[in-house]
Amino acid sequence: MSFFGVTAEEIKQVGPIDGADRIEVASLAGMDYSFVVGKGQFKAGDKVLYFPVDSIIPIDVTRKMGLEGKLSGKNKDRVKTIKLRGQISQGIVAVLDLVPAHIMEQGPEAITDCLGVKKYDPPEVPCHNAILKGLPDGVPVYDIESADRYVEVAARLMEQDVMVSEKVEGSNFSVLVTASGEVMVNQHNYTIIPKEGAEHTFWKVAQEQGIIDFAKSVSSADSTKRDVVVYGEMLGPGIQKNIYKLAKHKVLLFDVMANRQWFDPEKFMFAVQGFFGDLTASVPILGDVGGPLSRWLGGKTIKEASNGKSCLADVLREGIVIKPMKEQTDQKLGRLFLKQRSPEYLAKEE
Repeated sequence: MSFFGVTAEEIKQVGPIDGADRIEVASLAGMDYSFVVGKGQFKAGDKVLYFPVDSIIPIDVTRKMGLEGKLSGKNKDRVKTIKLRGQISQGIVAVLDLVPAHIMEQGPEAITDCLGVKKYDPPEVPCHNAILKGLPDGVPVYDIESADRYVEVAARLMEQDVMVSEKVEGSNFSVLVTASGEVMVNQHNYTIIPKEGAEHTFWKVAQEQGIIDFAKSVSSADSTKRDVVVYGEMLGPGIQKNIYKLAKHKVLLFDVMANRQWFDPEKFMFAVQGFFGDLTASVPILGDVGGPLSRWLGGKTIKEASNGKSCLADVLREGIVIKPMKEQTDQKLGRLFLKQRSPEYLAKEE
């Protein structure tokens, strides 16, 4: 599982912002984040604590940082991407003194626990008509690390053949079909057990859209039946403000795992197209598939290329997901794939 939390980092550089007298833009060594700091507050080489976007910071900590009441969210405790004087700011930094030295030595998890920082997660779809239980064995929580946090890892992909897809804004969805034929439909952190006589949206869409049948077909594709998990994004009314203005719910698929082995992108596309007849059941795939990432970028940075119009509606896309055409592992990430959320999308007005 990917790590989320507060880390000790080093300021790479600090520079001016046009038209701004009291703020500057800074960046971190080994990352591609830019963020706003007070003028003269930090300089290149300073060691700092970095609080990533979607950190929920306890009020007593924001008070020590001089940020009480200045963050986002209902409780003014959430770090969000914002735009100040035209400058995108992703995350915030603070001095190391917020954490005792002996805790600092224990690493990011201890630092995060000491500060009481949690990750913001969008609310789950209400389940008055179902019981939520922990994810079943064999269904990992689906998380993707960010390219701007792992610059060196992103660089590894530049000359590799990749598939780039649109990162869509919805609610994580999955269907598990076990080798014995048991079916489970899941949200991001929970499996959904409908109450007797009730109908849950995730189950309804999984059945009506043929996703359960698709998972069953993959499970029994050869002589030995397999445990199969099909992942997708649930979109539509009541989910993440329904930014695509869909009249009804739908799921767009983006991954398949069989017996704990992920499908390569080509195998994923072949399975989806073979069952559904085309790739419209998949998240939008951007550009040619199988060429090097550097060619797909066409001279842009990954961050610049993440900005753009969604394939689903006349709105900004949330970002992109980059997968190598051959499944790989990385010492830092585990499974090697990355997302890049669009700074333009993140900074848009709520």
